[in-house]
Amino acid sequence: MNKNLLDVYPNEYQKIKKLGYDFIEIRKLDSNVNTGFHFHPFTASMIIIEGQVILDNSTEEVILNKGDFISVNKNIYHNEKTGLKGAVLLYGKKINENKYNLAIVEDSLNSLYLGSNSKLISYITKSPVGYILYLSLYKQHYSEIWMNQENILNLIPKSYGSRSTILNLIKDGIKRGFIHKIVTTLDKRAVQYELDSQIFYEIESWLKVRKSNLLNILK
Repeated sequence: MNKNLLDVYPNEYQKIKKLGYDFIEIRKLDSNVNTGFHFHPFTASMIIIEGQVILDNSTEEVILNKGDFISVNKNIYHNEKTGLKGAVLLYGKKINENKYNLAIVEDSLNSLYLGSNSKLISYITKSPVGYILYLSLYKQHYSEIWMNQENILNLIPKSYGSRSTILNLIKDGIKRGFIHKIVTTLDKRAVQYELDSQIFYEIESWLKVRKSNLLNILK
C-alpha cells in the first residue's frame, strides 16, 4: 500500500514520511461529515488531496483546501468537518513510544485464543488462575525453586480465584497429565508440583513463537 501511495502521491507521501510518521494511508471522507470533538493518543497529520476539511482544535478553526498540510498533537481535542463534496486526504500517524504499548497488547491478545490452534495453550490461558499457575510452574524449571501447594495458593491473588478454585485446577491438571505431584524425600507430608516434560516443552515452543511475533511487531 505504501509503495502505491509513494507512486501516486510522491511529494505528499515524502513530506509526511520525512516528518517521522509511522503509518501513512489514504482516507476518503464522505460529504457533510462532522466527527465531533475527539482526541488521538498519537500525533496525526494530513495533506488534502481533494475537497475541503474544516478543523477545529477548540482554540481556532482552520479551513484546509487541496495541498494544505496540518498536524494535530496527541491528546488534543479537535473536530473535523467536510462540505458537500467530501474530501480525500493523505493521513499520517506518529505513534512513537505508544507503538510498544500496541505491540504488548497485540501479543497479549494473540497469546490467548486468537490464532492459537493449541488445545493446551487455550486451556491454560482460559482464566487468570490457569495462566499464573502454569507459567509459574514453567519458571520452576529454570529457577529450580520448587513450589509446594501453599506457595501456589499464596501466589495467586484471591481476587482471581478462591482456594478451592486453585486446588480444583491443580487436580484437573494432574488428571490430564499436565502436572505431576511430587512427594519430597525429606518430608512425606510436603507436596510439590512440576509440569510434565511434554507440557513444559510445548509451553516453551509457544513462548518462542510469542517472542518472535513480538520482535516482529516492534520492528
